[in-house]
Amino acid sequence: MSRSVIVVGGGASGLAAAIAAAELGAFVTLLEQLPRVGKKILLTGNGRCNLGNQDTNDSHFHGTLPQSKQILAGFDAAQYFRRFGLLTRTDAEGRIYPMSGTAASVLDALRFAAAQKGVRTLCEKQVTAIMPKGNKWQVTAGDSVFTADALILASGGSAAPNCGTDGNLLPLLKKMGYTINTPRPALCPVLTEPQTVRALKGLRVRAEASAVLGDRILKTESGEVQFTEQALSGICIFNLSRLAAMHGDKMQIALNLLPSFSDAETESLLHELLHQRGDLPAGDLLTGLFPKRIGEMLLRQAGGSCNIPASEISDDTQKKLLSLLHDLRFPVKGTASFSQAQVTAGGIAGQCVSKTLESKLHRGIWFCGELLDLDGDCGGYNLTWCWASGQTAGSNAAKS
Repeated sequence: MSRSVIVVGGGASGLAAAIAAAELGAFVTLLEQLPRVGKKILLTGNGRCNLGNQDTNDSHFHGTLPQSKQILAGFDAAQYFRRFGLLTRTDAEGRIYPMSGTAASVLDALRFAAAQKGVRTLCEKQVTAIMPKGNKWQVTAGDSVFTADALILASGGSAAPNCGTDGNLLPLLKKMGYTINTPRPALCPVLTEPQTVRALKGLRVRAEASAVLGDRILKTESGEVQFTEQALSGICIFNLSRLAAMHGDKMQIALNLLPSFSDAETESLLHELLHQRGDLPAGDLLTGLFPKRIGEMLLRQAGGSCNIPASEISDDTQKKLLSLLHDLRFPVKGTASFSQAQVTAGGIAGQCVSKTLESKLHRGIWFCGELLDLDGDCGGYNLTWCWASGQTAGSNAAKS
């Protein structure tokens, strides 16, 4: 008789787990609380689905799951999907996308594979209870009760709750004795004092962004920074957001607006601009480098006026301006909510699971995906973890 497996959650890791278990002959039932599976997959990569990255170095992953290093080692997202008839392309930065350019193709490949391998998919089944039943596991979802030899929990974290990942299983798991590291929004905008960014709303600038705690630089990222009504955004900011969620208003974001210039080169450049544009209003001094509103903001922060001739900018203002060009600070006031976050930092602690992602507290339960305390940088790393961890959990649940 084939082994029976219940998978809770029809997202990226849940689908991968269901397929892996079914491939080894298990009778798999997948329970999804939304009307259809994979809603969050359709939103990834702005609808293009950045499904993986060629670089699976563990420096791109964060959390309390040392088991992840072995699980991710050698995992090839492109080859994984080719098995299901989906071809991919890789951009210059190592990010992997479906060749079709649409996330719907990724979800279709997974849905087709699950159906072909006999996975029974039941939607609009929100799990409300989990309990042992002899040497099996019993799962309650509304009026329905399901029983299986093994249980895989792939219900996701708390990010993007409109996609069904609302953290609803975490309180239940906490009561069962699992250590839950506080879930926090990650890969999301970082909030700051509105008056520091309001005048820059809608603008973008390339910069080197650093998370600064006291006199320590915790992490530095390069890329395009976007300014909103009350926050900093952009991929480089997203990669600092888990630190902002962790440290709150003790942290600052520092922007180096001219990272390719040394201090001496920046000073020489400023003098050159003052010579070339000395008869123009000071507010126009930096328009050859940045959008005008950014140049005006820098000048005001340095204590200058935008309306005087540029040649009349004082030596003290010039000195402060030079400093701001390499170290423009924004106080952190937290992060955007889970509704704006791409992933969750935190979740089931690594100490609760084995190297195969089976529970150390309850035999016959496996975890995968965002429910575990592991989150990755922007660039396909989180989906790589979903596929790899789902495959690990599914195959081991089917064999155990």
